[in-house]
Order: sequence, then structure tokens, then C-alpha cells
Amino acid sequence: MAKYYIQSKNVSFVVCANDAEGAALWAMHRVIDEKICDFEEQKLLDMWFEDEDFDDEPIDDIPQAVPYEAMLDGLAEFGEMISISERGVGHDEAGLLETEEIFRQWRQLMKAVDRLFDQMG
Repeated sequence: MAKYYIQSKNVSFVVCANDAEGAALWAMHRVIDEKICDFEEQKLLDMWFEDEDFDDEPIDDIPQAVPYEAMLDGLAEFGEMISISERGVGHDEAGLLETEEIFRQWRQLMKAVDRLFDQMG
């Protein structure tokens, strides 16, 4: 696996991946997953202070029910393009990918994982 430097608006990561597109997908997943965790943590805190009955509002596991608001918050961290480099920050020789396309691929991947979880029971 190669090491890639990912940059886009507020996002800056170094990730290992098989290719540039995989690196961009991994960076997007990390950002959105962090937003989802923050969202669910806040939801638990809200439930704790408002109503201590946790059975009324179960929180679905990821990726089965990705909270729409958290997903959009994560997506907002990216600019229109994602630059990818194997040389370092500020380069894009490994690729310049459209965020919209990487997001579309990420959603397809999450749907596939969701189907696998459903099949596992």
C-alpha cells in the first residue's frame, strides 16, 4: 500500500491505500464517520438529560442508518475537489478528484456494507 496525502478545504490526511481513489474514499469515510460519532454522542447526551428512557429512541448502528445531518456536516468539510499526492502536501500528481463523485462512491459502498449486515442477520 502506498501513502497518500489528501487535501480538500478543511480536510488534510495522510492515509495508506491501494490507489488514489481508495485514499480519497478512506479520507471521506474518516471525516463523515467522525461527524456521525459526534452526532450520536450528542443524541445520547440529549436523551440522558431530557428523558432517561433509552428504549424509546434506539440508535441504529452505522452504516445501517447514517444520520443525514451528520453525513452532510462531514461532506461540508470538503471543497469541490480532493487533491491527492504521494509526494506531500501541496501536490496533486496522484490525482485531483471531484468530491461529488467520491461521495457518490462512498454512499454506494455504505449501501453495500448495509446489505451485507442485513444478510448476516
